[in-house]
Amino acid sequence: MATIKDIAATAGVSTATVSRVLNYDNTLSISEAKRKRIFEVAEQLDYASPRKRAARRTNQNLSLNVAMVHFLSPSQELDDPYYIAIRMGMEQRCRELGITLQTVYSTDEKEAGQALRGMNGIIAVGKFSLQFCAWLKQQCPYLVFVDSSPTESVYDSVVIDVVMAVHQTLAELWRLGYRNIAYFGGHEVIADFDTLLGEQRRKAFIEFMRDHDGCHEDWVITDGFSPSSGYRMSQQLLALKRELPELVFCGNDSIAIGAIRGFQEAGIRIPEQLALVGINDIPTAQYTFPSLTTVKVYSEMMGESAIDLLIEQIGGRIVPKKVVLPTQIVWRDSCRSEGTR
Repeated sequence: MATIKDIAATAGVSTATVSRVLNYDNTLSISEAKRKRIFEVAEQLDYASPRKRAARRTNQNLSLNVAMVHFLSPSQELDDPYYIAIRMGMEQRCRELGITLQTVYSTDEKEAGQALRGMNGIIAVGKFSLQFCAWLKQQCPYLVFVDSSPTESVYDSVVIDVVMAVHQTLAELWRLGYRNIAYFGGHEVIADFDTLLGEQRRKAFIEFMRDHDGCHEDWVITDGFSPSSGYRMSQQLLALKRELPELVFCGNDSIAIGAIRGFQEAGIRIPEQLALVGINDIPTAQYTFPSLTTVKVYSEMMGESAIDLLIEQIGGRIVPKKVVLPTQIVWRDSCRSEGTR
């Protein structure tokens, strides 16, 4: 595991700056470019050092131009490093194969259309309207979606089974004796979607807790997916002025990091008084205090797999393929595992 000192040395900043950036200290005055650099270095060191995968490297240069169309802006991407990891997985695979990758942070058809001219393939990261999906297909027939699967009979995609991940994690927490569990999640609405993004995790949580007669409706709170959203939700929970839950299950790590700050400001000891669990295992999760127990999503592999699917398409495959990657719980200090409760 890379240390804060390693990240600081590579990024050319102090260890204090790295610590404050990774813990989303909003009082720190730092440029967005430098903040982005720190997150990327953290992801790079965590990703590259243990996984060289020499067997996958090749001297073949495919001479392809591929566009990554992102549903977030660069600043929004920084609020959820899960998407940074996906992008960096794509960049790594493209470097191995000699592919030129261009990032397009826009879902405006006119603006994106100019950037997509002459592209051999497109990878769309995030959630998009069905209309925009069809428009992307018109720009280039070779198209892969990551983190969403809009129409499985038409498009290639790389995803995780969110419902299974939530149910398996809650089942393990239940086995460990946690019963009073709250949920913090996000909500966003994009054209052609009449459901809330992030709702799958929320629905899966409610379904499990109801099946186990443990659902407290006022403990199911939604806001956004950023650390500031997690902070606000912690304040909303505290404002109920009732007995705290034993654990808060968060829709992503960024929410959990913000919630930790909110609870700690209120003098609540984690995990002694309240445990927290996130989803994604972003690099920041291991540097929080306490370090964050989370559900690991192999986000770099999602990016790599998307490039591989695109190459298969260009090579002649015509049947759409959906790749579903597994997840696993990473136990750290914010939630005690078996034998430590």
